[in-house]
Amino acid sequence: MSHSRHHEQIPACRPGRPGRQAVPVRTAARAIALATAFLLAAALAPAPALGAAAETAPPSDRVHQRLSAPMVETAIRAAESKKGTPYGWGGTGPHAFDCSGLVQWSFRQAGVELPRIAHDQVAVGTRIPYSQARRGDLVYWSDSGGYVYHVGIYLGRGRMIDAPESGDHVRERDVFHHDLGGAVRL
Repeated sequence: MSHSRHHEQIPACRPGRPGRQAVPVRTAARAIALATAFLLAAALAPAPALGAAAETAPPSDRVHQRLSAPMVETAIRAAESKKGTPYGWGGTGPHAFDCSGLVQWSFRQAGVELPRIAHDQVAVGTRIPYSQARRGDLVYWSDSGGYVYHVGIYLGRGRMIDAPESGDHVRERDVFHHDLGGAVRL
């Protein structure tokens, strides 16, 4: 079964040159703010005692890790409440969604802010093999170059909810394995 790679093909989402990823201005500003805050905190922190290992870690791009079960279920219920909503290229809801728009909107209902683009969404959690996926993890698909072009929310037992493609709608379906990159635990 062949699945087209129509998802998120706007220039800001698909790099113009291989190996380059466009970064939204807001994301770049947030990264600069995080780096500045880290450097300020490091400069104001007391120096470690001689011989003691430095315990400062670099700032992380990861938004959330190990979400609580109630947050995961809230996000899933939000996604399920949109079953039947039409696919809309670039759609962020609530009346039309593309794949990453549905994921972003659903997790926002649980108080979790995720980036807009599928490729960026999978970068904020811990990538795990699909065989270890649990309810509420993100499942994603990538091309041969590693660019993530589709994302959905794993429901368990080989099922997911996603916004598949133009002409379709938000729905629950079996996880398809063509180009399946794995899963991400938030």
